Amino acid sequence: MSIETEHFPEIHKTENSSIWIGRVKRLFLYGTTAKILPKLRIHEENVMEGLTLYIRDWRHIRDTQNGEQQSLAGKVKKLELSRYAVAILPKLRIHGKMRWMELELNADRAGHITEILEMENKNIWIGKVKKLGFTGRICKRDRGQA
Repeated sequence: MSIETEHFPEIHKTENSSIWIGRVKRLFLYGTTAKILPKLRIHEENVMEGLTLYIRDWRHIRDTQNGEQQSLAGKVKKLELSRYAVAILPKLRIHGKMRWMELELNADRAGHITEILEMENKNIWIGKVKKLGFTGRICKRDRGQA
């Protein structure tokens, strides 16, 4: 499923969890389309193969960051957050029984994780993860490999 939000400006006017998409195998939200994530309502028993959020511009997530936590309904086997999308990780309400097959975080710049670094309580609950991946230049820099 892919939606270009500039082609559907009325989406921004809808309430959170008001767009029923039911069961979804894969969901890829790129750039401005990530703004609709809070608007989507997914079936509680859904098993999603993958959810990918790729956000190149911080302006595409600033509304998401200021809002309340967003729930991931159902089960997501693989969650991939790239660039500024990594910053919404603390805003995702992840159920205590969530078991990820894979969680991939890709941050190329320090600005991609500024929100996380500035958190008062730096703990982020991600549930149980079989494979956790950190990629991008920011990870290498932390290990002294600038």
